[in-house]
Amino acid sequence: MGRDPKHDYKGRCIYHITIGKAPACPAFSRISGSPAAPVVARSPVGEIIERQIVNLPNLCSSLQILQYIIMPDHIHFAIFARQYLPRSIGRYIGMMKVKCGQIIRETFPDISDVFSPDFHDRYLLPGHKLDTIFSYIRENPRRLLERRANPLFFQRVNNIEINGAHWQAFGNLQLLENPFKAPVVIHRADSDAVRFAKHRRWKHIYENGGILVSTFISPAEKEVRRLCEEAGGKIILLSNRPFEEKEKPAAHDFEQCSKGRLLILAPIAPLAPGRASFLYLNSIAESIAIPTQSIF
Repeated sequence: MGRDPKHDYKGRCIYHITIGKAPACPAFSRISGSPAAPVVARSPVGEIIERQIVNLPNLCSSLQILQYIIMPDHIHFAIFARQYLPRSIGRYIGMMKVKCGQIIRETFPDISDVFSPDFHDRYLLPGHKLDTIFSYIRENPRRLLERRANPLFFQRVNNIEINGAHWQAFGNLQLLENPFKAPVVIHRADSDAVRFAKHRRWKHIYENGGILVSTFISPAEKEVRRLCEEAGGKIILLSNRPFEEKEKPAAHDFEQCSKGRLLILAPIAPLAPGRASFLYLNSIAESIAIPTQSIF
Protein backbone atom coordinates (compact mmCIF):
# COMPACT_ATOMS: atom_id res chain seq x y z
CA MET A 1 0.00 0.00 0.00
CA GLY A 2 1.08 3.58 -0.49
CA ARG A 3 2.91 5.13 2.41
CA ASP A 4 2.04 8.64 3.53
CA PRO A 5 4.75 10.90 2.01
CA LYS A 6 4.28 13.46 4.81
CA HIS A 7 5.00 10.98 7.59
CA ASP A 8 8.47 10.08 8.88
CA TYR A 9 8.38 6.29 9.15
CA LYS A 10 11.57 6.30 11.24
CA GLY A 11 10.12 8.63 13.88
CA ARG A 12 8.71 7.87 17.31
CA CYS A 13 5.18 6.67 16.69
CA ILE A 14 2.63 3.91 17.30
CA TYR A 15 1.50 2.01 14.21
CA HIS A 16 -1.44 -0.28 13.55
CA ILE A 17 -0.21 -2.80 10.97
CA THR A 18 -2.37 -5.20 8.94
CA ILE A 19 -0.89 -7.92 6.71
CA GLY A 20 -3.06 -10.16 4.57
CA LYS A 21 -2.67 -13.85 3.80
CA ALA A 22 -1.60 -15.04 0.33
CA PRO A 23 -4.58 -16.75 -1.37
CA ALA A 24 -3.03 -20.24 -1.52
CA CYS A 25 -1.61 -20.24 2.01
CA PRO A 26 -3.52 -22.25 4.65
CA ALA A 27 -5.48 -20.25 7.21
CA PHE A 28 -3.49 -18.64 9.99
CA SER A 29 -6.14 -19.54 12.57
CA ARG A 30 -9.67 -20.80 13.11
CA ILE A 31 -12.33 -18.65 14.81
CA SER A 32 -15.19 -20.40 16.59
CA GLY A 33 -17.53 -19.82 19.50
CA SER A 34 -19.99 -16.95 19.67
CA PRO A 35 -19.60 -13.15 19.32
CA ALA A 36 -19.87 -12.95 23.11
CA ALA A 37 -17.14 -15.58 23.60
CA PRO A 38 -14.93 -16.01 20.52
CA VAL A 39 -12.30 -18.77 20.45
CA VAL A 40 -9.11 -18.29 18.41
CA ALA A 41 -7.13 -21.44 17.58
CA ARG A 42 -3.89 -20.66 15.73
CA SER A 43 -2.82 -23.06 13.00
CA PRO A 44 0.79 -24.30 12.78
CA VAL A 45 1.43 -21.52 10.24
CA GLY A 46 -0.18 -19.00 12.59
CA GLU A 47 2.01 -20.16 15.47
CA ILE A 48 5.14 -19.48 13.41
CA ILE A 49 3.83 -16.03 12.49
CA GLU A 50 3.03 -15.28 16.13
CA ARG A 51 6.58 -16.11 17.19
CA GLN A 52 7.99 -13.74 14.59
CA ILE A 53 5.64 -10.92 15.62
CA VAL A 54 6.81 -11.33 19.21
CA ASN A 55 10.41 -11.42 17.91
CA LEU A 56 10.16 -8.02 16.19
CA PRO A 57 11.78 -6.14 19.14
CA ASN A 58 14.84 -8.37 18.69
CA LEU A 59 15.29 -6.83 15.24
CA CYS A 60 15.45 -3.38 16.82
CA SER A 61 15.43 -2.66 20.55
CA SER A 62 13.40 0.52 20.00
CA LEU A 63 10.39 -1.50 18.84
CA GLN A 64 7.69 -2.72 21.23
CA ILE A 65 4.72 -4.94 20.37
CA LEU A 66 1.65 -3.59 22.18
CA GLN A 67 -1.15 -5.82 20.88
CA TYR A 68 -1.69 -8.42 18.15
CA ILE A 69 -4.23 -10.88 16.80
CA ILE A 70 -3.84 -13.77 14.34
CA MET A 71 -6.96 -13.98 12.18
CA PRO A 72 -7.64 -16.69 9.56
CA ASP A 73 -6.72 -14.51 6.58
CA HIS A 74 -4.76 -11.61 8.07
CA ILE A 75 -2.86 -10.37 11.10
CA HIS A 76 -3.14 -7.13 13.05
CA PHE A 77 -0.58 -5.72 15.45
CA ALA A 78 0.14 -2.44 17.19
CA ILE A 79 3.84 -1.64 17.34
CA PHE A 80 5.50 1.27 19.12
CA ALA A 81 8.68 2.86 17.76
CA ARG A 82 9.85 4.30 21.07
CA GLN A 83 12.83 6.16 19.60
CA TYR A 84 13.98 7.31 16.19
CA LEU A 85 14.68 4.16 14.18
CA PRO A 86 17.84 3.37 12.18
CA ARG A 87 15.56 2.16 9.36
CA SER A 88 11.97 2.81 8.43
CA ILE A 89 9.33 0.73 10.22
CA GLY A 90 8.53 -0.90 6.89
CA ARG A 91 12.01 -2.42 6.68
CA TYR A 92 11.54 -4.27 9.97
CA ILE A 93 8.08 -5.48 8.95
CA GLY A 94 9.58 -6.68 5.68
CA MET A 95 12.28 -8.56 7.61
CA MET A 96 9.62 -10.20 9.76
CA LYS A 97 7.64 -11.27 6.68
CA VAL A 98 10.74 -12.72 5.03
CA LYS A 99 11.67 -14.69 8.17
CA CYS A 100 8.14 -16.06 8.46
CA GLY A 101 8.27 -17.17 4.84
CA GLN A 102 11.62 -18.88 5.27
CA ILE A 103 10.57 -20.87 8.35
CA ILE A 104 7.14 -21.79 6.95
CA ARG A 105 8.55 -22.97 3.61
CA GLU A 106 11.19 -25.03 5.41
CA THR A 107 8.52 -26.60 7.64
CA PHE A 108 5.81 -26.93 4.97
CA PRO A 109 7.48 -27.29 1.52
CA ASP A 110 4.12 -27.21 -0.27
CA ILE A 111 3.53 -23.59 0.82
CA SER A 112 5.10 -21.05 -1.52
CA ASP A 113 3.64 -17.67 -0.56
CA VAL A 114 2.54 -16.77 2.97
CA PHE A 115 1.54 -13.11 2.87
CA SER A 116 -0.04 -10.78 0.35
CA PRO A 117 2.33 -8.13 -1.01
CA ASP A 118 3.14 -5.13 1.16
CA PHE A 119 1.05 -4.20 4.24
CA HIS A 120 -1.47 -1.65 5.52
CA ASP A 121 -0.17 0.95 7.95
CA ARG A 122 -2.16 3.40 10.05
CA TYR A 123 -0.14 5.60 12.36
CA LEU A 124 -1.68 7.03 15.49
CA LEU A 125 -2.13 10.77 15.63
CA PRO A 126 -1.77 12.51 19.01
CA GLY A 127 -5.55 12.50 19.52
CA HIS A 128 -6.08 8.78 19.04
CA LYS A 129 -7.13 6.77 22.09
CA LEU A 130 -4.72 3.88 22.51
CA ASP A 131 -7.34 1.79 24.32
CA THR A 132 -9.59 2.15 21.27
CA ILE A 133 -6.84 0.73 19.03
CA PHE A 134 -6.26 -2.16 21.42
CA SER A 135 -9.98 -2.90 21.52
CA TYR A 136 -10.26 -2.78 17.73
CA ILE A 137 -7.46 -5.34 17.35
CA ARG A 138 -8.61 -7.54 20.23
CA GLU A 139 -12.22 -7.66 19.05
CA ASN A 140 -11.49 -8.78 15.48
CA PRO A 141 -12.75 -12.32 16.25
CA ARG A 142 -16.03 -10.96 17.60
CA ARG A 143 -16.57 -8.85 14.50
CA LEU A 144 -15.82 -11.83 12.24
CA LEU A 145 -18.43 -13.95 14.01
CA GLU A 146 -20.94 -11.10 13.77
CA ARG A 147 -20.26 -10.81 10.02
CA ARG A 148 -20.85 -14.54 9.62
CA ALA A 149 -24.19 -14.12 11.35
CA ASN A 150 -25.09 -11.05 9.23
CA PRO A 151 -23.39 -11.65 5.88
CA LEU A 152 -25.21 -8.98 3.87
CA PHE A 153 -24.43 -6.01 6.15
CA PHE A 154 -28.00 -4.73 5.82
CA GLN A 155 -28.49 -3.75 9.43
CA ARG A 156 -30.99 -0.98 10.04
CA VAL A 157 -30.98 0.71 13.42
CA ASN A 158 -33.46 3.46 14.13
CA ASN A 159 -31.97 5.11 17.18
CA ILE A 160 -28.26 5.44 17.85
CA GLU A 161 -26.75 8.40 19.69
CA ILE A 162 -23.95 10.44 18.15
CA ASN A 163 -22.69 13.63 19.74
CA GLY A 164 -25.88 14.00 21.78
CA ALA A 165 -28.23 13.55 18.78
CA HIS A 166 -30.18 10.49 17.65
CA TRP A 167 -29.67 8.98 14.21
CA GLN A 168 -30.87 6.20 11.99
CA ALA A 169 -28.29 3.87 10.47
CA PHE A 170 -28.30 1.51 7.49
CA GLY A 171 -25.37 -0.65 6.43
CA ASN A 172 -22.23 -1.91 8.11
CA LEU A 173 -22.36 -0.66 11.70
CA GLN A 174 -18.87 -2.06 12.31
CA LEU A 175 -17.46 0.90 10.37
CA LEU A 176 -18.19 3.06 13.42
CA GLU A 177 -15.80 0.90 15.45
CA ASN A 178 -12.83 1.57 13.15
CA PRO A 179 -10.55 3.99 15.03
CA PHE A 180 -8.99 5.31 11.81
CA LYS A 181 -11.50 7.71 10.30
CA ALA A 182 -11.18 11.07 8.56
CA PRO A 183 -13.81 13.73 7.82
CA VAL A 184 -13.97 14.82 4.17
CA VAL A 185 -14.71 18.54 3.97
CA ILE A 186 -13.57 20.68 1.04
CA HIS A 187 -14.02 24.45 1.25
CA ARG A 188 -14.21 26.77 -1.73
CA ALA A 189 -11.49 28.87 -0.13
CA ASP A 190 -9.06 25.93 0.06
CA SER A 191 -5.92 26.63 -1.94
CA ASP A 192 -4.56 24.08 -4.39
CA ALA A 193 -1.84 23.21 -1.88
CA VAL A 194 -4.40 22.63 0.89
CA ARG A 195 -6.56 20.44 -1.35
CA PHE A 196 -3.53 18.44 -2.45
CA ALA A 197 -2.54 17.81 1.17
CA LYS A 198 -6.11 16.78 2.07
CA HIS A 199 -6.36 14.37 -0.88
CA ARG A 200 -3.01 12.82 0.01
CA ARG A 201 -4.12 12.23 3.59
CA TRP A 202 -7.51 10.81 2.56
CA LYS A 203 -5.84 8.51 0.02
CA HIS A 204 -3.57 7.10 2.70
CA ILE A 205 -6.57 6.57 5.00
CA TYR A 206 -8.75 4.65 2.55
CA GLU A 207 -5.92 2.68 0.94
CA ASN A 208 -4.90 1.42 4.37
CA GLY A 209 -8.28 0.31 5.67
CA GLY A 210 -9.52 3.52 7.28
CA ILE A 211 -12.91 5.19 6.82
CA LEU A 212 -13.90 8.47 5.14
CA VAL A 213 -16.85 10.33 6.73
CA SER A 214 -18.80 13.01 4.90
CA THR A 215 -22.00 14.18 3.27
CA PHE A 216 -20.16 13.97 -0.07
CA ILE A 217 -22.40 16.71 -1.46
CA SER A 218 -20.10 18.98 -3.47
CA PRO A 219 -18.62 17.80 -6.79
CA ALA A 220 -15.13 17.85 -5.26
CA GLU A 221 -16.26 15.68 -2.34
CA LYS A 222 -18.09 13.32 -4.71
CA GLU A 223 -14.82 12.87 -6.59
CA VAL A 224 -13.09 11.89 -3.34
CA ARG A 225 -15.83 9.33 -2.77
CA ARG A 226 -15.43 7.96 -6.30
CA LEU A 227 -11.69 7.51 -5.87
CA CYS A 228 -12.19 5.88 -2.47
CA GLU A 229 -14.74 3.40 -3.82
CA GLU A 230 -12.59 2.58 -6.86
CA ALA A 231 -9.81 1.61 -4.42
CA GLY A 232 -12.19 -0.60 -2.41
CA GLY A 233 -12.32 1.87 0.46
CA LYS A 234 -15.05 2.29 3.07
CA ILE A 235 -17.34 5.25 3.71
CA ILE A 236 -19.71 6.61 6.35
CA LEU A 237 -22.23 8.74 4.46
CA LEU A 238 -24.23 11.42 6.29
CA SER A 239 -27.72 12.27 5.01
CA ASN A 240 -29.81 15.34 5.83
CA ARG A 241 -33.15 13.49 5.87
CA PRO A 242 -34.47 10.42 7.70
CA PHE A 243 -35.20 7.10 5.99
CA GLU A 244 -38.73 6.53 4.81
CA GLU A 245 -40.47 3.44 6.21
CA LYS A 246 -39.10 0.33 4.44
CA GLU A 247 -36.85 2.58 2.32
CA LYS A 248 -33.70 0.99 0.91
CA PRO A 249 -30.67 2.84 -0.43
CA ALA A 250 -30.38 3.62 -4.15
CA ALA A 251 -28.78 0.94 -6.33
CA HIS A 252 -25.19 2.15 -6.02
CA ASP A 253 -25.36 2.62 -2.26
CA PHE A 254 -27.17 -0.72 -1.90
CA GLU A 255 -24.28 -2.45 -3.70
CA GLN A 256 -21.71 -0.77 -1.46
CA CYS A 257 -23.71 -1.86 1.63
CA SER A 258 -23.76 -5.44 0.34
CA LYS A 259 -19.95 -5.38 0.24
CA GLY A 260 -19.72 -4.05 3.81
CA ARG A 261 -18.14 -0.82 2.59
CA LEU A 262 -20.87 1.68 3.43
CA LEU A 263 -22.79 2.94 6.45
CA ILE A 264 -25.48 5.58 5.91
CA LEU A 265 -26.43 7.77 8.88
CA ALA A 266 -29.62 9.82 8.76
CA PRO A 267 -31.20 12.16 11.33
CA ILE A 268 -34.37 11.09 13.12
CA ALA A 269 -36.05 14.31 11.90
CA PRO A 270 -35.26 16.09 8.61
CA LEU A 271 -32.80 18.96 8.73
CA ALA A 272 -33.80 22.29 7.32
CA PRO A 273 -32.03 23.03 4.03
CA GLY A 274 -29.33 25.66 4.08
CA ARG A 275 -25.85 26.46 5.31
CA ALA A 276 -26.64 25.81 8.99
CA SER A 277 -27.52 22.17 8.25
CA PHE A 278 -24.43 21.80 6.06
CA LEU A 279 -22.18 23.07 8.87
CA TYR A 280 -23.98 20.85 11.38
CA LEU A 281 -23.39 17.72 9.27
CA ASN A 282 -19.73 18.67 8.89
CA SER A 283 -19.46 18.93 12.68
CA ILE A 284 -21.05 15.48 13.00
CA ALA A 285 -18.52 14.08 10.50
CA GLU A 286 -15.70 15.54 12.59
CA SER A 287 -17.12 14.22 15.88
CA ILE A 288 -17.39 10.71 14.37
CA ALA A 289 -13.92 10.80 12.82
CA ILE A 290 -11.68 12.72 15.18
CA PRO A 291 -10.92 11.34 18.66
CA THR A 292 -10.54 13.77 21.53
CA GLN A 293 -8.19 12.13 24.01
CA SER A 294 -4.41 11.97 23.71
CA ILE A 295 -2.55 8.65 23.76
CA PHE A 296 0.72 10.14 25.04
